[in-house]
Amino acid sequence: MLKKIALFIFICLLLTLSVYSDGSNSSQTKVLLPGQIQTNNNVIFSSSGQYGFVATYRRIDGTSDNEVYSFNTSTGKIVDSKQVGLSPSVIASDSFGTMVVAGSAETQSPTAELHILQTDEQGKFSPDSCVSNISVPMAGFGDFMPNQVAISDLGYALFSNKASVYVFSTKNTFNNVCGEITDVSEIIAPEDYRTNNQLINIDFSRNNNTLSVVWRKNNESFSILLYQLTFNGTLVPIAVNPANQITNEIVLPPGEIIAKGSNVAFDNTDSEIYFVSSSTGTIYNYKIYGGGLVEKGRYQLFADGAIQATLTSPRNITFRNIQLTGGSQPILFISRPLGISRPLGKKQNSVVIVRANDASLVSAKLFEEQSVMNTAINSSGTTSYIVMAEGSIYRFETLTGEVTAIEPLSDQILNVYLQDQTGLLAITSMNTFSGSVNLMQAD
Repeated sequence: MLKKIALFIFICLLLTLSVYSDGSNSSQTKVLLPGQIQTNNNVIFSSSGQYGFVATYRRIDGTSDNEVYSFNTSTGKIVDSKQVGLSPSVIASDSFGTMVVAGSAETQSPTAELHILQTDEQGKFSPDSCVSNISVPMAGFGDFMPNQVAISDLGYALFSNKASVYVFSTKNTFNNVCGEITDVSEIIAPEDYRTNNQLINIDFSRNNNTLSVVWRKNNESFSILLYQLTFNGTLVPIAVNPANQITNEIVLPPGEIIAKGSNVAFDNTDSEIYFVSSSTGTIYNYKIYGGGLVEKGRYQLFADGAIQATLTSPRNITFRNIQLTGGSQPILFISRPLGISRPLGKKQNSVVIVRANDASLVSAKLFEEQSVMNTAINSSGTTSYIVMAEGSIYRFETLTGEVTAIEPLSDQILNVYLQDQTGLLAITSMNTFSGSVNLMQAD
C-alpha cells in the first residue's frame, strides 16, 4: 500500500514539472463539410496520406444524412462523395483501399447497414458497392446502436450487434459475394439479452487476425472472449481456458469493470493483451498462448470504485514498443478521457505512460480542463497529441512528460487522428451548423 501511495505522489510531482511552451501551426488546412459530425465520425487516410475520408451523420438543416466524403489533404477540397446508410459514423479500411462505413437502415426493427466501398488512387469512390445488413437487438431506453467495425486484409470485416459477432465478405470471390455473412458467433441468446448483459467492445489486430470481445454479463461481472479470423471467413475460438464452459473466455475477478468505451490493446505479436479496470484502476496483462491473467499494477488515478459512473467512464490503452539506443522499451499509453468530480475527490482527465513489463511509471500529465479529452499516439510511441473539446491542443512527449501547447481551435473539438507515414494530424470539430476537419503537419 505504501508503494502505491508513493507512486501516486510521484505522479503528482511529475505533473508540476511538466513544461508548457507556445506552439504555432504555420500550415493548417481546413476541410469544410456540408453536414454535421460527432465524435464517432472518424477520419481515415489513404495509404499515401494524400486523401482523407469522413462521413457526416446529419445535414446542416438537421435532417438525416447518408454521405461519406473524400478530400484532398493538401488543399482541403472535397474530391468525391458516396451515398451510404442513414446517419453514417465509423469508417474502417484495409490496406488495399476497401472501406466499410457503418450506418443504419430504414426498417421496422433496428438494423445496422454496413456499406462496403472501393476507392482509387485519386481518392474517388468506385461506382460499385455492396451492403451487409445486420439486425440489432434493443432492450429499451438507454440501449445503443453499435458502430464498431473491424476490417482485415483477408477480404472480411467484423461487426458485433451486442449479442453476436458477425463476419462478412468485403469482396466477390469464388466462394463469397461481397456483403455476404460468412460466419456468426452467437454469444448471448435473444431471450437473455439486456442492457446489463451485452457485448460492449471489440478490438481487432490485423497482425495475426486476432479479435477480442468485451462481454458485460452484469454490472459487476465482465469477461473477454478471444477469436482467430481464418482465411475462409470463420471465427475460431482461441482456447485459453479449456476447463471452462466457454473455452475462449478470460473471466475477470468479481467487481472488475471494463467501462463502455474502454478498449483492449494487443502487443506487437498478438500474443498478449492489456486492459485497465475502471473500478480499481488495475492494469491487467494476459498471455494468450500459455499464460494467465496477471495484475501488473494499480493506479488510484484510474480507480472510480463501485459506482454507476464506473460503467461509462472509459480507460483507453495503447501498446507501443519504443526503440532506444540501448534496445527497446515496451510501454502502455493510458488515457482517462472523462474526468469526474464527487464529494470524495476530483479525478481529472489524464494520460499516464507505464512500462509494459511491470507498470512502473514513465511519465504522466493531469489536465485542468473539464471537457472531454481525446488522444492519438504515433507508431514509434514517442509522441502523442491530446485535444480537449473546448479547443485546447497539446503535444505530449511520452518519455519525458514534456507538454507543448499548440494553437487552439475556436470550434468544439471532437476527436484527433494521426496519419503516421506522413505525420499528418487531423482534428475534427463542430461549429453551430457544420463540421470541419482541421489538418496540420505534426512536428
